[in-house]
Amino acid sequence: MAYGLTHKSDLQVVAMQVCDCLGHGANGKAIDLLLETAGAETSRGLTRDLSMGAGMGITQIDKLPFQDIKDRCRHADKVSIYDYFDIDLDLVEWEHLRYNPLLCFIFTRLKYKKIPEAIPIKMEDRAKYWKQYYNTVEGKGTQEHYIYENLRFA
Repeated sequence: MAYGLTHKSDLQVVAMQVCDCLGHGANGKAIDLLLETAGAETSRGLTRDLSMGAGMGITQIDKLPFQDIKDRCRHADKVSIYDYFDIDLDLVEWEHLRYNPLLCFIFTRLKYKKIPEAIPIKMEDRAKYWKQYYNTVEGKGTQEHYIYENLRFA
């Protein structure tokens, strides 16, 4: 395991806690989306991060999106995070995400919360959602890769 994980079941627990704090989404699929994002980005921690300039942590959050999420985070979400996890989001730096799946999932969930479109119910649709809103059109990831990586954990 990598990215600060000690056991593969840790991710499920952390995803559940983050969604209990920040919401499960209108369709109740936020946990799936967080786990699948980690699947597409790092095979849920099985693929070690050998690059020092790309995304950070288990969900490979890039520096500019990290700062945008931090700058535009709703006050209510900051309060919820502080109350639930005792984490002051204003003190978190991008580098802190490298070995901290909890922080990665918090920032990933906050990024997805900014999207007005509901998290899709089906994995195939979540792959498209991830590509459009998380990986971006310019990103190297594909919907097929997202699905392939995540079917390994189904």
